[in-house]
Amino acid sequence: MAQVRNTTRLIGSSGVTPSSYIISSCKLTASNGTVIEIRELITKLIITESIYTSSIDLSMVILDGVNLFESVKLNGDEKIELLIKRQDLETKDVEKHKHTFYTSEIVNFARTRNGSSSYQIRAVSKHVYINNTKTLNEFKEGTIGNIVKQICKADLKIKDMDINTSTDKNIKCIIPKLRPLAAINWLNKNSFTTAGAPFYFYETLVGKVKYKSYEDFADQDVSAEYIHSPVLTSTIGSAEYFKETSRRIRKLSSDLNLSKFVATSEGAFSSNTRNIDIATKTYNKKGSEYIYGGIRKLNPHDPFPNKNNTDQYDGRQVNSFPNGKNYFISTNSLSYGDNQFNYHNPSVDNISKCQAYISTEDTLTHDIVISGNFKLESGNVIKITVNKTGAEDNVSDPIDKMQTGKYLITSIIHTFSDEYTMQVELKTNSFGADLNDIITLEEEKDATEVSDI
Repeated sequence: MAQVRNTTRLIGSSGVTPSSYIISSCKLTASNGTVIEIRELITKLIITESIYTSSIDLSMVILDGVNLFESVKLNGDEKIELLIKRQDLETKDVEKHKHTFYTSEIVNFARTRNGSSSYQIRAVSKHVYINNTKTLNEFKEGTIGNIVKQICKADLKIKDMDINTSTDKNIKCIIPKLRPLAAINWLNKNSFTTAGAPFYFYETLVGKVKYKSYEDFADQDVSAEYIHSPVLTSTIGSAEYFKETSRRIRKLSSDLNLSKFVATSEGAFSSNTRNIDIATKTYNKKGSEYIYGGIRKLNPHDPFPNKNNTDQYDGRQVNSFPNGKNYFISTNSLSYGDNQFNYHNPSVDNISKCQAYISTEDTLTHDIVISGNFKLESGNVIKITVNKTGAEDNVSDPIDKMQTGKYLITSIIHTFSDEYTMQVELKTNSFGADLNDIITLEEEKDATEVSDI
């Protein structure tokens, strides 16, 4: 297989479309130290990243006609150094993905025809390998963000990282015989900003291992804008074509998580937290009530209407039932001396608001397919424009204002095959339009239709 992939969309080494790419190098280091260039054996690459996972994952399909499997004694202990490039047609700027993986397993071996075999190599980042060699059973103190950073640096040997250490409250704890990544996950359950936003530990193909809060996501600038348009207006090979296809959503499917029935039971809009201090035997019977508010939203409007349609809530608003969801937090104020609180303490003031973030973060979810973007990564915020259904009948106002807006990229599946495409999962915790305005407009329209009759 030739080194240059997607040759019909390349002029020299420059990309005509954003889905153009070149596998510049893929070096496999065998167990005995032998280094072999295998880029010409690759038929497909899939790299997956997500804000919900601690590592990026590589899946590489090999068509082996040179007996690589036997000659280098592949055994699931190899290092893979991957370099993928694209050069801009006009500016000649080079974009690239460069990452080192370590084989986690070799699967799906088959001899589909004489003279060749195929198999799939799956690989992970180095810190995942190191994770499997250690168990932590030690005392830690400080903010959870600082403890996470210590684990990344000292135990996982991560060099390139971006860790937000500004988590709420200092704690003292003993990590109970957990592997480093499991310890981070355990700590993260009680990790919040001072405003109650949750944190996410993840890795991206573009950059680093990151520890970021939802506030960090919401406060950043929009990384790119995309439009769901079925028609291309420019000619392939032109600068306009590159720009147009760079912004175009090829496919869009949606999962509308619009169940207020479920959201209210989860405490999305109101809840109550009660604290039991086992050291002093004190219990706050009234608790601390939370009513939806103070949430850092991607779009300006709440995920529920403030008026109308309250019959199912016994005539009250959807966010006026704090006792509908109750949290009971057990703390020990004397576990490490006077007022030296343990692992659970940050949850007392933050669990309710954090649950509001978690329960509403996927109010709208879209899976989109776009051309490859070497700069886009999980944790970025993008803006999408969605056309109305039957937009040809709404020429004067073709945009679906409810679904158009800012979205958080929660995961990306990078696929390098005939072209470079990205399957992107997008989520938002708010609407781009006020639900009360939408309801009012529909009511006025219905009233007009009735009067006409």
